[in-house]
Amino acid sequence: MPQTITLNENPQDTSDDDAIGPLSLFSSYEQIHIELRKPHHMPCYHWHGQIEVNIPFGDDVEYLINDHPFTINDGHIGLFWATTPHQLTQPKQSQSMGILNIPIHFFLSWPLDQELINQITHGVVVQSSLPALVSEQQIGHWLNESKSSDIGFRQLAADEICLMLKRVCLTGWEQLTSSMDSDRNKKGLSKHSQFHVQKILEYIACHHDSPLTVKNIAEHVGLHSNYAMNLFQSVMKMTIKEYITSMRINHARALLSDTNRTILDIALTVGFNSSSRFYETFHRYLNMTPSQFRELSRKNNHVSLHGDRLPNAE
Repeated sequence: MPQTITLNENPQDTSDDDAIGPLSLFSSYEQIHIELRKPHHMPCYHWHGQIEVNIPFGDDVEYLINDHPFTINDGHIGLFWATTPHQLTQPKQSQSMGILNIPIHFFLSWPLDQELINQITHGVVVQSSLPALVSEQQIGHWLNESKSSDIGFRQLAADEICLMLKRVCLTGWEQLTSSMDSDRNKKGLSKHSQFHVQKILEYIACHHDSPLTVKNIAEHVGLHSNYAMNLFQSVMKMTIKEYITSMRINHARALLSDTNRTILDIALTVGFNSSSRFYETFHRYLNMTPSQFRELSRKNNHVSLHGDRLPNAE
């Protein structure tokens, strides 16, 4: 039976009134939202700030994105930045579809092909060149693990989703649309807004481990500080400061998992000016210390190597 999980009550709801503070990030835009269900026709366009991955099983599915039609083929991995309004128009005979909504700062912090990242952040829809890179059963495992109270299993699911996209990078992908060239997207998200937010994201991705201020970010993209802050929050549903902190925490998580570097060294490397500030922030976001996270990540490696899994959710 297809299962669904809603870690974020409505990831497509992007009302400007939906303020997300730093203490709620981990329970909403700090999560990968996972569904495995029968696809259905969407009566209207929607958009949100995450990277959307759609994997249909059983048939092709058809979409519109800003009135441009495209098709994700059966068993292929479709990928796009969902700030561009999109609509599933025809599910055909597809019996099930994996739907993954990935926070943009996760996506930008993962070790993926830069060309793929550039295409996605410029509004291109892509799909994997090959089918069957992931199965319904695997997505079911991720769905089940994302429900776990053990952050180790939730992190394991995120790591494996990253590896799935690395496989797309290695085996190839094809463009289903060109970059969005309309003057204005539906629901008022302008090409101008997407362009500047993309430039802000690129700048933060390259400099998140250095001292950053809203002023120097805004100057880099040629905007007034207040305008840059409001524009970014309207699209991303978090402030620039919250986003920078999320990038630094993601970088730290990778270093804690993959290296034996000291925690002080990691704190300084990712952009914190003291270990105490790093410990405080890390614990606030993940509800555990960096040392506890490192121990859990080593446990994850054991799980990946030996194939142990959570029992299926009822």
